[in-house]
Amino acid sequence: MKRVFWGLAAALVLSSSVQAEKVIYVHGMSLTESNEKCQDQTSSAVCPYWETHVNGDYVFVGYDGRKNPFGGTAASGSVRLLQILNKYCRKDQGQSCRLIDDSLGGFTGAGTVSMYNKTGIYNILYATQIVSAEGGSEIANLGDTAIDVLKLVFNLTGEGAQSLIESRDAIQALVTTSARGLFDHNRTNGTVFYHVNANQSIFIADPFLPGTDDSLVAFHSSCGYRTAGAFQRCQGQKIRTCALCFWETPKLVTPWDNHKQHPLVPLTGFDAPHAKGHSDVTYHGKIQ
Repeated sequence: MKRVFWGLAAALVLSSSVQAEKVIYVHGMSLTESNEKCQDQTSSAVCPYWETHVNGDYVFVGYDGRKNPFGGTAASGSVRLLQILNKYCRKDQGQSCRLIDDSLGGFTGAGTVSMYNKTGIYNILYATQIVSAEGGSEIANLGDTAIDVLKLVFNLTGEGAQSLIESRDAIQALVTTSARGLFDHNRTNGTVFYHVNANQSIFIADPFLPGTDDSLVAFHSSCGYRTAGAFQRCQGQKIRTCALCFWETPKLVTPWDNHKQHPLVPLTGFDAPHAKGHSDVTYHGKIQ
């Protein structure tokens, strides 16, 4: 009888561990270093990008945040994320996970899920998109001028400014037409994306970003809208093709399929600038 009891207990423990939900953190663009050392780590000392994170079963994805995450190199964001998914999120091994993506990481996570989970091999329950740049940024559309704007937005000089110049590849990846055309954003392969949009703008960037923005990404991107435009809230809004096109009848635009607002965030976003978005652990918790 004891053998049966302990056998059942061991089976339950094994089942519980197999079904554990791994939280996978995907960082954004790096301004001071590449964050490659974060790969498969859990220490904020090793990966200071994530100074705050959930308690429990989590792991960081480490990739070269200065480069296009879909560049196809060993240090590319999508390659590194796939390595983590293969280790912790295989459906055929009874695993499950969820993603917490920040900024460029929102683009990385959404593209990886869309392009590389078509067979459903990864059991990705949902993704939390914090100030996501999934739809790109008009700042990136400025080309080399984007470097000068970002220097002012982040008050960068010296080594930080030089590192920003080295991040040109990541910036170019977020040109709105490129970011929106790279993959089918409506194809989430069963994963729901919950958006956390911020609304604290800065006068330097505001002229370049349509609608409400967080100083780097406009709502059309951070809310996951199907098209770029001047939005003031998430989850659907009637807009014209331009602010002065008063002769047009406003058309309703909605988010991509399976893209929803995070239940703790108002449709108008939370009051913070872009760079502060990932620091609030409030939005890292499990969504019921």
